[in-house]
Amino acid sequence: MMQNWQTTYLGLRALPREISAFELQAFFTFDVAERRVIDARRGDAHKLGLALHIGFLRMSGRLLDSFRVIPVALWRHLGTKLGLDAPEVASLRAMYKRGRTLFDHQQIACTTLGFRWISDHQRRALVRELRDEVSRCADRDRLLVRARQWLYEHKLLVVHERAIRTLIASALTQLEMEIGATIQAQVDQAKLTRWKASVAELRSDGRTQQSWLWSAPAKHSTPQISEVLERIDLLYSLGVHTHLSDLPDLVVRRYARRLISRPPSAGAKIKEPARTVEVACFLRYCLLIATDHLILMTQRRIADLWRRAAAEIPAAVNWAAMYKTLLAELVALNSESAVQDTELRARLDAVILATQQRKQPSRASLVREGLITGIRPVRSLLVAIAKLPWQAAGDHPAVDALKKLRDLYDRNARSLPS
Repeated sequence: MMQNWQTTYLGLRALPREISAFELQAFFTFDVAERRVIDARRGDAHKLGLALHIGFLRMSGRLLDSFRVIPVALWRHLGTKLGLDAPEVASLRAMYKRGRTLFDHQQIACTTLGFRWISDHQRRALVRELRDEVSRCADRDRLLVRARQWLYEHKLLVVHERAIRTLIASALTQLEMEIGATIQAQVDQAKLTRWKASVAELRSDGRTQQSWLWSAPAKHSTPQISEVLERIDLLYSLGVHTHLSDLPDLVVRRYARRLISRPPSAGAKIKEPARTVEVACFLRYCLLIATDHLILMTQRRIADLWRRAAAEIPAAVNWAAMYKTLLAELVALNSESAVQDTELRARLDAVILATQQRKQPSRASLVREGLITGIRPVRSLLVAIAKLPWQAAGDHPAVDALKKLRDLYDRNARSLPS
């Protein structure tokens, strides 16, 4: 089984100029069966050459045909392992006078390690593997590494980079055709036509709908939140929320970014099914992003309201106000000249006791009162947010609260139930 650290060497066309002791031990150490094949060659040069090809194939999964000079450390290591005198400096050109011998050693190395050239059937299998991988990875370089790993694990010679990138393009085309067929089956043609027209439609400010949907809000003010809600309402009116929910987010994001990378005027020139896939994924991605923006902006707006309400609360108890209230009550008692001394004394005791028992409201209650006052300017936003079909994994108090709030708004209730 191939180790993860080996992926660094896969696809190498030539030996590295500097080779470490670990690499020599990992790739250029031979078991009994390999030694038997090497020892069957005539002459020390042919034995060293075959050992070199076997080690390089084990390292890179490719055949060694570079005429670069072989590192001296590698020749010495092979000489030690095989018990031969190794040359100080030599290249494949100097070692193989006949091209046929080089070819024979390459074939023997493949036979010894069990490698073979990829067939048409295996090429189709690799495309299927890449097709599954592209739904989880959008980086072509990582797909290139995965293709080399698959070839090495299946004992197939790693082909050159251009051929692998062609297979990656085939896998992407196959995935695109499958997604296009799925969209055509799920979405009626009239709605698809409406989606394509909506993307290219011009707004009153001169921007296209495509640019407007893609632009990110600058702040979390009430107008900005209202604009995000407007985008969500538009996408819901187009029915985007009922389709493409089974597509991986990575695939949706890839095709959405591919569409936005071109000007809207160039969109109509894109052939099918690429045009359908890009438009559908773009609208779906915009809906997901707009919803995320709305949640984040709402959280920040709530934090602003809470901070503002907390900032308006005095940090300490207002003793001056309490003493003014007590003084006013005492003045009122003193002004009643007809009150008997016994009754006046009893009423004074009651005022003092009430003052001692009087408590300042808690900070939390004062913050709640401030929030009730501060929520009025954003009540319309709260109404719009409550109308959205919020969902959560399991029971969530916020979803339950929004549902109750939506029911109250539908009944035109002006107060919360006790």
